[in-house]
Amino acid sequence: MNKNLGLAAVLMAAVLPVSALAQTATMYVTGQFGKTSYDLDSGSNVDDEDNGYTMGIGVRMGPNVAIEGGYVDLGEVSGDLFSRETTGGFAGLGLFIPLQPGFELTGRAGLIAWDSDTTNTLGGLKSTESDDGTDIYFGIGAAFQVSRELHLTVGFDRYDIDDTDVDMLSLGAKFYFAM
Repeated sequence: MNKNLGLAAVLMAAVLPVSALAQTATMYVTGQFGKTSYDLDSGSNVDDEDNGYTMGIGVRMGPNVAIEGGYVDLGEVSGDLFSRETTGGFAGLGLFIPLQPGFELTGRAGLIAWDSDTTNTLGGLKSTESDDGTDIYFGIGAAFQVSRELHLTVGFDRYDIDDTDVDMLSLGAKFYFAM
């Protein structure tokens, strides 16, 4: 997990100097909580849904584009003989389309550096395997402005984790502050 956070930090450090060029840049912190669903080709004894969350920061470079990064916990999927938990660090772009004052559509896409720990149980014996990689994510959503600093969000994100789609439907908040 520390490797994932390190990758996200390196990616953010590489792109944050661009914010010095933008006179309208504002920073935000964000958090979402929601339901995750793994698209698995497996039997009926698999619980492929759980709760997940994201935490992140972003730099809005104007009215329509932001650079974002953070941490995501995609919850756990489990069956009779296994359980798998996936987390990761992400970095990418956020897009904003204002529709009316106080309401905008959002989009995001980027890379996730994920880590997945699987525990297998066979005959009462447990073994744990770790796997990691870097794949893409993308999402859509909407933001409702409550105040200048607080925006409430709803979103749908898809994470491609080693050829397994993991979807998250979430509610959250963004807290803006001037740089």
